[in-house]
Parts: sequence; structure tokens; C-alpha cells
Amino acid sequence: MAAALYMFQTVSFAVMLYASQWYWKQPYHTSALSGAEWVKELIWGHPDRIRTELGMRVHVFLALVAELRRCGLSDSRYLSLEEQTAIFLYTCVTGLSIRHVGERFQHANETISTYFCLILTALASPPFYTKYVRLLAADDSVPSSILNNPKFFPFFGGALGAMDGTHINSSPSASERHAALHAQWEGSAADAMLFHDARTSDLPIPDGKYYLADAGFGACDTLLVPYRGVRYHLAEWGRAAVRPQNREELYNLRHASARNVVECIFGALKQRFGILNHAPQYDLDIQALIPPALAATHNFILDHDTDEAANIPDIPDPTPGFTPNCNCNFGTLARGVPTAAEKERARVKRDQIAQAMWESYQALLQANNAEQGLE
Repeated sequence: MAAALYMFQTVSFAVMLYASQWYWKQPYHTSALSGAEWVKELIWGHPDRIRTELGMRVHVFLALVAELRRCGLSDSRYLSLEEQTAIFLYTCVTGLSIRHVGERFQHANETISTYFCLILTALASPPFYTKYVRLLAADDSVPSSILNNPKFFPFFGGALGAMDGTHINSSPSASERHAALHAQWEGSAADAMLFHDARTSDLPIPDGKYYLADAGFGACDTLLVPYRGVRYHLAEWGRAAVRPQNREELYNLRHASARNVVECIFGALKQRFGILNHAPQYDLDIQALIPPALAATHNFILDHDTDEAANIPDIPDPTPGFTPNCNCNFGTLARGVPTAAEKERARVKRDQIAQAMWESYQALLQANNAEQGLE
């Protein structure tokens, strides 16, 4: 009887509290440390604090704010551009919800969402995005990671870079889930399907140039893929602890080594920006801007922090899977799926590269054996 009376009193008190006109008028954000003051603490405090909370050193953060001002952004009536940028970076680094970020900065959810989207749009759009992200043109020099490595050059001299797919979590609303299955790519979509869609819409590649890609992509003039059915991944070579026995194995080993950079970049991005590992609370059209905006931000960090550029962590991708306005020759789009003749040309080119690698490798082994014999 006493327990029932206690429960009745508790429920009655709760009903009265919710019905009270004073209940909802109690201020929510009452912390003495405002978002503006917290950002000042980060700027003037220990240098590791701002790097931990916002993903970059203080001089890079200030340079980013200055760059955004040049792009036309400015302080608002209540928030400085520094705090606006910090809201975006803190959200991306931590992957926290809008409500949790609002608690950190002592602002309403709508304010957090508004400025997150404002900075996101600026980073994912010209002039910022096209300044820090662009495709390589036909007359660009060979990437230094290939040019300066005798195992890769001149064999991969025509490579513009490496290509791979990755999974990024998204959270469509109930109204968007049906549309997402038709208008967006699902996580199970094949790499070859995604590449074909990009090549026919917005991915030009110059004649004679190509990207290094894994076996999930199909053979064509603009992709150099490994031999199927032959040991490929670096982890497999590490476990085997043997030398390549033929040209196909040597080609696959060097191809995997050269292409591994793209998986490390995906891994570094996902380690720096936790939002890529957690589905954010925004509409899909906003979520779609997050990866390109963070790619541009990542490149901005590398351009302004020599330590970061020299020490990109060798972290595998945990979930693998806009042309600027200039006169550069970025190539042309594909007109359709690769033909049988194009696939054959790609196979012949791969065989020629593999044979040249094998001959060079054999000559190196013979020279080393000769030197050991003289000793």
C-alpha cells in the first residue's frame, strides 16, 4: 500500500511539474564558460589542446579562418568567424551530436546546425574547394612518390594517382530512405560501377594517363589493375616472406605498394575526423558535402603544416570499399562502358609494364649476386 501511494505521489508531482509554466522557462545553457571563451582558451592555451579538439595546430586554424574571410565569410552578430569555424571542426573531429556540440559551445541546436552548414558549404564549394582539391592535368609532373622510387619509375610513369572506394556512414531520415536507394549509391555498389558513373559524368582523365586501382575495378585505358588470382595485398606478401617468382607476382607486389597510399589517406582522414565514422544528424544533401569538405580541409592542413605533411600516419582504411576553372588539360569523359578492344589494350599495357619490371628486377639480382661473388 505504501509503495502504491509513493508511486501515485511521484506521478502526480511529475504531472504538476510538466504542467507548470516555469518548467520550460528554466535556461538550458548556463555554463560560465561560453563557446567564445573556450575557443580563446584553445588559441592561447597549450598547443596540443587545439590540435586535439579541432584537429589542427593553432597557426593552421588561424590561417583557415583568414582563408574563409577571403572567401567572403565574416563574423555574425553573436558569433565570431573563429567560433563558427570551431563549431564545424569540433563536430567533425568528435563526431558528436548537435545537442552535445551545443552543450560544448553553449548555443541552441539551431545555431549549431546553422553555422555547421555555413562553414561546410564554404569548404565544399569554390573558391576554397577548387583551390585545395583538383585533378592532375596532362602536363603535371609525375608524383614524387613514384618519380623518386626506382621500383615504381619509369614503370608507373603515366599514373596520375591511386583510386579506391571507401564506406562512409550516413543516416537518411525516414522520408529519405526510399529515395536514397534510388538516388544515392548504396554501400554494396561495386567499385567498377561507381567508376563508370564518375567517368561518364564528372571525372575526365587525359589520354595516356591512368590511375592505379585494385581488382574491384575493371580493366580499361584509364585504370591499371592487378593480375587476378595472383598474391596481391601487402599483408599477404608479409605473411609469405618470399620473393616474387614471376613477372605477375612482381607487378602485383609493386602495384600494391604504390596504390597503398590511397588506403592510408582514407585511414588518416577517418582518424582525424570522427564524423566520417558516425552517421551525422543532417539531411543527406548536407551529409554528401562532408567528405569533399574534409578532403579540402585535409589538404589545407598539409599545405600549412610541414610536420603534418611529413608525418602522414600509415593507417589502413578501416572501411575500404570538381574541375577548377583554368586552361589545364584534364582530359575527357568516357562515352560509355569499356569495349572489348579497350580491355585488351589495357591487358597488353599491363603485360608490357610487368615484363619491363621483371627484366629490370632480374638484372638487379644478377648485379647483386656478382657483387657478393667478388666479396
